[in-house]
Amino acid sequence: MTSTLRTGEKVVVRGRTVTVTELASACLPRVRDRLVEAARAGETVTYGELREELGLPYLVQGMGRLLDLLSEDCARRGEPSLSSLVVNASTGEVGGDVAGEAAAERRLVHAHRHWT
Repeated sequence: MTSTLRTGEKVVVRGRTVTVTELASACLPRVRDRLVEAARAGETVTYGELREELGLPYLVQGMGRLLDLLSEDCARRGEPSLSSLVVNASTGEVGGDVAGEAAAERRLVHAHRHWT
């Protein structure tokens, strides 16, 4: 599935501006497809699993911006954020400043049935 984001586009996510790089543009469709699969199965995926399974050229600690862009892509589609399914292996929770919202968002993701 093609992303709704364009390479070079600047997106404001949680008060900071994130640029859609060529690398992000190339990775977003694969990340989205994998997380839609996880959503349909009612699962979560760790940052490390996502990186390994898809061969992503990001450090586990550096995936936040890519996942922020994925959240924006989901919002543009009128979908809950798939990034809420990506969790830390040791804590089972998302990282960053969205951890408190993630459980509620994850329930919406697992209940959503109209992934495109």
